Amino acid sequence: MIHKLKKFSKQMGHGLKQEYRETKDIPKHIKNREYKKAAEQVGDIGKMTFLSALWILPGGGVVSATIVKFFKKMRPSAFREDETNKNNEIA
Repeated sequence: MIHKLKKFSKQMGHGLKQEYRETKDIPKHIKNREYKKAAEQVGDIGKMTFLSALWILPGGGVVSATIVKFFKKMRPSAFREDETNKNNEIA
């Protein structure tokens, strides 16, 4: 159980870094059609902040892991690898 929590914690850190990198690049390349991507990234940062805040609370690690596993719409894009890969293959 502790190993799973450590693994999840590392994934959270990696996800936050990835979201930060993606968000940092947006102002450089922003165009009218890219506002949707910008809004999605801001939403992802909000989701990561929410999950990180849950992690601090007692028992929050379990709740965060449950949310990431079962509630697909609550997942930031860093945790939606399968959907992202499918979309990239189509484009």
